[in-house]
Amino acid sequence: MASGTILVVDDSAESRELVVDVLTASGYVVLEAEDGAELLERAKRERPALILLDLQLPGMDGFTLARQLKADPETKGIPILAVSAYAMPEHQARALAAGCDGYLPKPVNIRDLTETVAHMLRCDPPSSPGGAASA
Repeated sequence: MASGTILVVDDSAESRELVVDVLTASGYVVLEAEDGAELLERAKRERPALILLDLQLPGMDGFTLARQLKADPETKGIPILAVSAYAMPEHQARALAAGCDGYLPKPVNIRDLTETVAHMLRCDPPSSPGGAASA
């Protein structure tokens, strides 16, 4: 896996651009995908160190994609951070059960995003979100 390379998957260009800008400013190499098919292809080809996965995607949703990524020997070791507007606790539990390794709600809190990404890339458990700066 490429150290510090992150694949951001979101069908909203605006949301994707914000996350890409924040992570690029933090020194990461950031790749983008806007749907599940592109995610699966890029994950196998690029082998990112981390995937940021929107759960609400057209066609194949993020829950299904997480299960597919974790079932594939080529991508099962890539940590997945779910980033979603689904705000209920059961959505977080469902994302984790599908194979996501972490969860952040939208709107994304910039401090929580950068701290969680840094923790996940160090293989530390992320601290619980709770900063004040939202994006």
